[in-house]
Amino acid sequence: MLLQAIMLMILIGTIAFCGAKGMEKAPLAVQANIGVVVREENVMTKMALSYVENLESASKICHFVQLQEEEGFQSLQSGEIAALIVLPEQLVEGIMNGTNPFVEVYFPGNAGLETLLLRELTESGAGLLRVAQAQIYGAYDTAAAYNMTDMLSVMQGEIDSYNLAFALDRLAVYEEKTVSATGRMSIIQFYVASAVILFLLLSGMAVYPVMQQEPTAFRKQLARQGTGEAWQCFCKWFCGFACMGLFCGITWIVLKIAGVLFPEAAKAVSAMISGGGSGFHVGVKIGMVMLIVTTVSAFSYFIYSLSGGRTGAVLLIFLLSVIMIYLSGGFIPSVFLPGAVQAVGEILPTSYLIRAAGGVLTGYHADIYKQCAIGMCGYTAMFAVAAYLLRRRD
Repeated sequence: MLLQAIMLMILIGTIAFCGAKGMEKAPLAVQANIGVVVREENVMTKMALSYVENLESASKICHFVQLQEEEGFQSLQSGEIAALIVLPEQLVEGIMNGTNPFVEVYFPGNAGLETLLLRELTESGAGLLRVAQAQIYGAYDTAAAYNMTDMLSVMQGEIDSYNLAFALDRLAVYEEKTVSATGRMSIIQFYVASAVILFLLLSGMAVYPVMQQEPTAFRKQLARQGTGEAWQCFCKWFCGFACMGLFCGITWIVLKIAGVLFPEAAKAVSAMISGGGSGFHVGVKIGMVMLIVTTVSAFSYFIYSLSGGRTGAVLLIFLLSVIMIYLSGGFIPSVFLPGAVQAVGEILPTSYLIRAAGGVLTGYHADIYKQCAIGMCGYTAMFAVAAYLLRRRD
């Protein structure tokens, strides 16, 4: 059993390492090569092009390459560039005097992700520019019609301020929210919580001597002396609860000793356990740990009552523990599992146990503790009633 436990922990460690590496991949970065054709070489056009190239918003997505016109269309057709921009002659001068020459933007027919993104940005920018031009010209015509040209500069300043505020504050309508496959837990906390619950479930295999069913004659003799069946079941469960609590205490002592011998490990454990460490929070954490041990010990007692023998009970605890941990997302986060598996895993007791253990690691979260406490109390009561009925049947 010790060798099997070691092999299982090695397997879990490998899965955790692969999962951590898989979830730490950088997000998709879009970088598009944009060809630029300048039909007239002058200082003003070069300054305008340099200004656009150095914009932070543009430089993150676009990499501008200056090309000749024929070379640019060939590169666009071959797919070397995502778009081609053709700047006409006297571009800046036309903007200043109001003639507004067209800037031609060409996209390939077989558009990829970069091209689609760039096209959307270009169309949005053109729409903003079109509205701004209409506002400026409308203000000029209105001022000329009502003989208010002396107020034209003030009106144009207000229009410019409005457009700048609209463009610069457009991100204010969005709310940033980090989405993680492991919820509020980090990857390390997630796998530590899953490993702790799996350890407690598997430790049920070691409490058979104190949870095994007594011979029928002995139980009848206890009943004759006033020890009822319910009290006998409670004492058996409490023995298992005490043993699992002892396992938790030994694990905590080992961590403390490791922290003394290896200071770096102590820093890592302290950094992992967050969320306050005094008063009310400590009491809630202790209560949650006791509730976790209560639920796990009730599950083990139910399995022993169901199987009736040591071999069958040990095998059943091992198989059910591994299967429930997997379905609840303990090995692979549940968001990566099929929808049907997620639906089943959400109602299993291991789902509440893992979230409760994660709450102990990440700190006090009232909503998590409330949901997990209700779920674990419900499963504890169900296991206890089922175990009692099975003992009465025997």
